[in-house]
Amino acid sequence: MGNKKDILFILLTITALILLSVPGQGASLNIRPGIKLGGGLSDNFGADTFGQSQQPSFMVGLFVDLDITSCLETAVELNFVRRGSLYQLESNGLVYRERYLLDYLEMPLLLKFYFLRGRKPELYIYGGPAVALNLRARLKVTFDDLEESVAVDNLQGTDLLAQAGAGATLALGPGRCLLELRYSHGLKTIATEPEAEVRNKSLVILAGFRF
Repeated sequence: MGNKKDILFILLTITALILLSVPGQGASLNIRPGIKLGGGLSDNFGADTFGQSQQPSFMVGLFVDLDITSCLETAVELNFVRRGSLYQLESNGLVYRERYLLDYLEMPLLLKFYFLRGRKPELYIYGGPAVALNLRARLKVTFDDLEESVAVDNLQGTDLLAQAGAGATLALGPGRCLLELRYSHGLKTIATEPEAEVRNKSLVILAGFRF
């Protein structure tokens, strides 16, 4: 129940910030909404992963920024993220491949520090925690040109990650375009088996626009 209450609280916070960002509602708080998307590489790691390697990852989502000081901002995001990993074995010219596709609804709460505020472009670093809700998990198995997809049900319903990155923004029209590099590191196992350790990590490049 604790995880569900945490997720509900974060969703309510995001909804309130988005409502405040509507013109005329949040102007005095200087809240700015935006959208971002991008892709990169993801992987699973831990004592109970064997020969896993990276596979493509992508993310798309909404965010709101709120000024704290002239150099500090908080950011709340609501993202759809695909992570996972790849296991591949080759023998006698045949390739056996397992792709784990893990879809999450992710809610990061980030702190941004601008060290070139007011310049062109503005540069910043950021970090913070993220809670991710497991939407769907699949295993795609490919062997000798045959492919089968099966559901994976031995994963936790939520994940907890630490995120850090760097970015730049540049004024464009009514807002600012942005470019970010983000690393996500799993803080807990996503496996349901007792004592099993399987965690997520990813590195993505994101582009977006803040109004």
